[in-house]
Amino acid sequence: MQARDVFLTQLIQGPKQFLIPIFQRKYSWKEPHCQQLFQDILRAGASQRTDSHFTGSVVLIPNHHTMASIPQWQVIDGQQRLTTVTLLMAALASRAAKLGMEKVGMTPLKAIRGYFLTNEYGQDEAVYKLLLTKGDREALCALIDGKIPKKNLSKNVVENFQLFCEWLVDIQSIEKVFQGFQKLKVVEVVLQQGQDDPQAIFESLNSTGVDLSQADLIRNYVLMRQQYEAQTRLYLEYWYPMEQLFGSEGSYRFDRFMQDFLTLETGSSTLLRSQDVYTTFKVWFSEQLEEQDAEKALKRLLKLARCHAAFMFGAEQDKPLLEAFKRLRSLAEVVSPTVMRLYEAYSPHGGESTLNKSDFIQAVGYLESYLLRRQVCGMQTRSLGNIFANLAQQLDLEEPLETLMVALARFRRNSRFPSNSEFEYALKNHELYGLRILKFLLSNIENRGSKEKIDTSNFSIEHIMPQNENLRVDWQNMLGDGWREVQQKWVHRLGNLTLTGYNPEYSDKSFEEKKSIENGFNDSPLRLNRYVKDQGVWTETQIRERGEELVKKALNIWSALDVDSKLVAEYELRDRQARSNQYDIEGVLGKGNVKLYDALQEVVLAMGDDITPIVSKKNVTFYTLSGFLQVVPRSGYLGLIMSVEQEELDPELAQTVDPTHQWSYIRHGNLSGVYSWVSNEEHIQVVLPIIQQAYEQALS
Repeated sequence: MQARDVFLTQLIQGPKQFLIPIFQRKYSWKEPHCQQLFQDILRAGASQRTDSHFTGSVVLIPNHHTMASIPQWQVIDGQQRLTTVTLLMAALASRAAKLGMEKVGMTPLKAIRGYFLTNEYGQDEAVYKLLLTKGDREALCALIDGKIPKKNLSKNVVENFQLFCEWLVDIQSIEKVFQGFQKLKVVEVVLQQGQDDPQAIFESLNSTGVDLSQADLIRNYVLMRQQYEAQTRLYLEYWYPMEQLFGSEGSYRFDRFMQDFLTLETGSSTLLRSQDVYTTFKVWFSEQLEEQDAEKALKRLLKLARCHAAFMFGAEQDKPLLEAFKRLRSLAEVVSPTVMRLYEAYSPHGGESTLNKSDFIQAVGYLESYLLRRQVCGMQTRSLGNIFANLAQQLDLEEPLETLMVALARFRRNSRFPSNSEFEYALKNHELYGLRILKFLLSNIENRGSKEKIDTSNFSIEHIMPQNENLRVDWQNMLGDGWREVQQKWVHRLGNLTLTGYNPEYSDKSFEEKKSIENGFNDSPLRLNRYVKDQGVWTETQIRERGEELVKKALNIWSALDVDSKLVAEYELRDRQARSNQYDIEGVLGKGNVKLYDALQEVVLAMGDDITPIVSKKNVTFYTLSGFLQVVPRSGYLGLIMSVEQEELDPELAQTVDPTHQWSYIRHGNLSGVYSWVSNEEHIQVVLPIIQQAYEQALS
């Protein structure tokens, strides 16, 4: 790397061309930036002093891999400054020509263009000193040629050129600006191809990315190391399509996508933190380059970006899937890593799909049911991001629906999938008013499964029996002497809640008025309100009956998991087997017990072909689909825990064993049932009938 102070005129003059890599951010300077530079140049031009004015640094790397006859330089940093002074010189040349000036200072007007704007012997695009990206390029070239750019081209380029033209009001201002321009100095930093890391220099000059989005940093990291021609191709084929997917909110959306992408790619069971995205990506990308080229990594990035956009940004073209995504997304966006993994199986972009549309919609429905049931049941919603990151890692692309259902079924405690009984109880007895998902719940009960859907987006929640503590007398009379207790118990429950577009009109009116007024319940087109319009009174009985009716519909819409418990057990056993490989028998049971264990294992495995011994840190457990025998190490013998109750055994056998709860060292995590032990092979034959009975019960 070489660095030196040079006058900006010295940097620009001579046959050369500055290339802005296609992936760089577009020209973004606004009027305040231009005004600051213009005033600095004016002051320098008006000053009688001969000292220079420092304006920053320009980082360049030579573009050796080109057939161009004019030397080319990629601009790693400083494009905003170079573009602005180019616009200023173009405006100066334009205004000087209109004012009839043949020279500016001692420099002929034609020479100004040749020094700072064009290459005299350049052909085609090589004629221009500075080539920007995309629309910026066409606009700047048109202005340098003295033409009016098309209206849809770069707004900043055109507006800043016009600003400079307005500020160069007369010959005197043009002369001062040109004098000041010649005093500008920059630090020219020239990097060596193959020796210096342009991305590292770029990051250090930008304070490790301050004011740059994760998208900017990652794009530069991927493309900056490529040759200019490769940069252009990779950008247009892979990166630009991603930018189109993320739309006007590109930076925020891209950052969110990268959290999901890297969570999936790194196998993390927790959602990656946003502040860790860039550093994690650099590690991931470097690892990819050890096995494949940058293009394959970009293909992977684009593939999952399409999966992400289909769910998060409404980019899905299939209407039923789009509607399923919309419902799920309204409950939680952090489910996106799991949906991306499912989408990868559904639309593998070149591979064979392992998830058809019907199963995909069913999978999304289970995720929707999981989220809604948990909120209705009052379960914690914290750490959902980690729950769905973990869930995504458990999906097998060969069996996506099955592995999703099994993984959901295996959730325990705070992350479990609520059962029908839990969900039904909560719907009937919990106060649902105030829940974020209440309108979603009622809207879906109203519309799900109907071809004649009603747009409820502008409706609000209505309490049929008012929530005002000071109930009108007609409500008190209808509810009876215990009206206050009835109101407190039922007012916020599902049976008393509905949707309406006329909430202010209903207010605290009597039940009869709410029904009979214009646009009242009697006129309501909502299926939710059919039961209400048929009632002559509204009491605890009607609220309960309507609640039960709505609960039945909710249970049908947000169904429980339909997964075979034996299938879940098979997956759990498979996981135990995988973990079992890290342990050895001698280390777990002790060297002196290995021979005895081998003899025990031989007779146990002879009972059936479906028995699997699983070694853990402290014991060995024999499984069919569930555990039936656990072997624990003791000094000089082996303890045996068998999953059969003492009263279920033959009386003679029952006398040879103890209930496990009588032994204090047998704690939670061990099997329960009866306890015995063996110290030699003869003892094994004594307890064998009990082991056999435990095994047979595990099969039933």
